[in-house]
Amino acid sequence: MALDTLILGGFAFDSFSTPEHIPFGGDHAMVVHKLPGGQRVIDTLGPDDMDIAWHGRLWGDNALGTANALDALRRSGVQLPLAYAGRAYTVVIATFEAEIERLPMNVLYHIRCVVAQNASVSALGGAALAAADLAAAAAL
Repeated sequence: MALDTLILGGFAFDSFSTPEHIPFGGDHAMVVHKLPGGQRVIDTLGPDDMDIAWHGRLWGDNALGTANALDALRRSGVQLPLAYAGRAYTVVIATFEAEIERLPMNVLYHIRCVVAQNASVSALGGAALAAADLAAAAAL
């Protein structure tokens, strides 16, 4: 991940502050109706992306200033673009926690973002989505 860029809002994490691991994925929201005789009817409601959370270390003369700027984004509650590893989201920062280890050079941070929109899905294109729909219909 060192060669990739992590961007949240207008902030680009440098190679030192970019974490080694960032998860993605989630659930598919659904309602399961259990019928007499053991049969089930499943109503699928769509993807439910998991929160995207990571932690790292801000280092340098402006580490505390950067932490303050990220905390200000959290406090604002605005939707922000998040991009990494060829993935793109619109998120809201739900949690930002910082721990000053050594002022002003070193600040540990933890961040958790709630996904408002997964723009990476649109990158699949209509053909891939249509193929998935056809496969689901064939399974019926």
